[in-house]
Amino acid sequence: MLEVKKAVVANVPCNSRPQMRIQNAVPFFVSACLWVCFCQLAPGDTTKRVPEADQLRFFENSIRPLLVNRCYECHAGEESEGGLRLDVAGALSKGGDSGAAVVPGKPDESLLVSAIRYEDLEMPPDEPLSDAEKLAIERWIETGAYWPIDREATQAAADEGPWWAAQPLDPGDTSIRTVDSPTVIDGYIDRKLSELGLHRAPPADRARLIRRLSYDLLGLPPTPEQIDDFCHDDRPDAYRRLVDRMFADPGYGERMARLWLDLVRFAESDGWRQDAFRPQAYRYRDWVINAFNSGMTFDQFVAYQLAGDEIAPGHDAAEAAAGFMRLGIYEYNQRDAEGQWQNIVDEITDVTADVFLATGMACAKCHDHKFDPISRADYYRFRSVFEPLVFIDRVPQQQIPENKRAEIDRLRKELAEVEDAARKSLGDAVVDKFPLNVQAMYNKPADQRTSYEQQIAYMVHRQKTDEGTSGGKLEKKIGKEGAERRKQIIADLRKLGFDPEPEPKLMTVADAPGPIRPTRLPGRGKGVAFNPAAPEIYGGTPLDTQDRDPSTRSTRRRTELARWITSPDNPVAARVLVNRLWQYHFGAGLVDSPNDFGRLGTLPSHPQLLDYLALRFSDNGWNIQVVQREIVLSDAYRQSAVHPQAERAMQIDSANRFLWHHAVRRLDAEQFRDSLLVAMGTLRSQYGGPSLPGAPPRRTLYLQRKRNSGDEMLLLLDAPPGIVGTAKRDVTTTAPQSLMLLNNERLTNVAKKFAERVRRDLGDDYSPVDFVNRAHLIVAGVPAPQEIVELLASSIGQEGLDEADMCHVLLNNNAFLFVE
Repeated sequence: MLEVKKAVVANVPCNSRPQMRIQNAVPFFVSACLWVCFCQLAPGDTTKRVPEADQLRFFENSIRPLLVNRCYECHAGEESEGGLRLDVAGALSKGGDSGAAVVPGKPDESLLVSAIRYEDLEMPPDEPLSDAEKLAIERWIETGAYWPIDREATQAAADEGPWWAAQPLDPGDTSIRTVDSPTVIDGYIDRKLSELGLHRAPPADRARLIRRLSYDLLGLPPTPEQIDDFCHDDRPDAYRRLVDRMFADPGYGERMARLWLDLVRFAESDGWRQDAFRPQAYRYRDWVINAFNSGMTFDQFVAYQLAGDEIAPGHDAAEAAAGFMRLGIYEYNQRDAEGQWQNIVDEITDVTADVFLATGMACAKCHDHKFDPISRADYYRFRSVFEPLVFIDRVPQQQIPENKRAEIDRLRKELAEVEDAARKSLGDAVVDKFPLNVQAMYNKPADQRTSYEQQIAYMVHRQKTDEGTSGGKLEKKIGKEGAERRKQIIADLRKLGFDPEPEPKLMTVADAPGPIRPTRLPGRGKGVAFNPAAPEIYGGTPLDTQDRDPSTRSTRRRTELARWITSPDNPVAARVLVNRLWQYHFGAGLVDSPNDFGRLGTLPSHPQLLDYLALRFSDNGWNIQVVQREIVLSDAYRQSAVHPQAERAMQIDSANRFLWHHAVRRLDAEQFRDSLLVAMGTLRSQYGGPSLPGAPPRRTLYLQRKRNSGDEMLLLLDAPPGIVGTAKRDVTTTAPQSLMLLNNERLTNVAKKFAERVRRDLGDDYSPVDFVNRAHLIVAGVPAPQEIVELLASSIGQEGLDEADMCHVLLNNNAFLFVE
């Protein structure tokens, strides 16, 4: 079998070799795994190679804040305890009285790691770091313990002059259409290529074009019949009609939602070790799908996610949209309620800036940004937007029919007699585990709390509710007889249509009642208070907020933030979104750092094209499809992955930053799994609804996605777990991928069902050649090369190989795994 697979050979496709046709290629993961193994096992290098920009972001987002909050009290300044300073780079290797604190690349040999693990020294002495914090320190050391060179960053960045991302939109001369460059997009692309002495590749053939477009807009392959119809459609507007059909397909919203969910760190579990499932999280996912399919404009899309509860209080869809702010990590047993709440609001602040502004606000949390003109004051002005925020777990209102009210009331009273005392005792035991000042906030009457005390009370109440009766504790407390009676009462209530323990129907947010705590620097009860405002780099616009909206009790801070993000005063939001759309269709954005438009990111390859698209976007009412249609209708998008002068072009632009050919891209994890279901003929079209466990035959978007126990196949193919937002997925090539594709029982079962599907398609009378041709057309969208047909057809029945084996070969073939 392996020999047959090895024989399906020509060349390995990649973006750097566009002239090589992928349908003739050897299984990519087979040929690559030996090289990967060699790279991973190369001697003499004990640290993982990570780009400096990534190291810097990780240090500023995860390490420096941790050191400031947990270590600087004892280990900063000249009088540090034990002679160990953790506030300057050089002190790490010098260490303290016990020796070097850090051995770069070797966390297990670093005294700092030993101390935070409590193996010898116990640091911090008051309370150990959380598991996540320990992992962050270990990862930092493992990747080299990178520490940036300090400088007066904000002033230095300001001295370098205005930054491009903060400047007004300027598309330059848009009258650049020609016969050969019929759209503005093509004019900009061709002008840049001409300056380099290059030109675009010829148009892609129709079979490859429809497959490319279908994966881009729907995330699914076209059927052989759809390909045939398009290839034989002689109407001059055949391609435009195809585009219209795909935008109207419900699969469009499903595909676009998957891309957006990556960005906003969507997952359906709490994260870290306990990783409890969130059964209501799917409502946010479904809202995103519906938003794309309904053609919701981006200004509305932003507003509902940041402030749906303020815009339409009590409206399920609007409040589900505000679930954007409920997507972060939650630690179910974190007794430091104040610290956890601060981390939650910090993370919401950071993600909002990343997603909508591509601006690294997190780097200014502890100090002025080291490279961009973003001050610490900017961070806390932006963060103050979320100061009154509190989580809401919306429980469904249950309608009680009048003729059943008396019986339901009687049963509820009896249930209270059985369990209330035990519930209180168990709940009080949980509350007693919190610090005394936190208990005082929780025990204060709700109408006397400040907004901050309401937030902390929520954190306590949630643990009291979740932990106090978990694991059968309530049943044990009330005894066997009481537990049996409780079970019967609940069953009787449910028969009457009343659920005494309803699951919350959605996770959302609101502004907490009570006086709003001023936003100050961490640990300070006095001094400067920061009011909501945009970052200075984008104009510093104060956000016009109020203490309370009498009708909704909201401060409308988040509504005002959303309004500013999509206002003419903000030049960056439109650039960020159209750059994301460009990346979705070309594999790389015009700015190749989609979440970082700062100095640590990359400059635009075509700045005027970026601004042209941004203006088109905002001038057309923030209509996403207007920009997407213009992109996919351009000749630049429709060009081939094969260039007749590829060798020369490679010498000038090896990374294809200026788009002289279309990039060959591997199927992402969801496209891969969904395509397997299509190949088997088992994909069940069912739109929306609760996520499902296991591996049902539905689109992968609808599978349960847990942070710490995700689907092994999806994770191997670089699906993000949802710990942090992912603007651009990794595309790795590893030995486990190859082994999974070759040996995993899941894939061999797929191959068998794929073969059964091909037989159904062909009927009773077919030859081995017919079988191979049909199977190849299903998975690759194009006819099989003659040499592949001859090889596979002649192998059927030889040495125990059957049709399922041939299908397994094709599922390992690059013609299936890659899209031109």
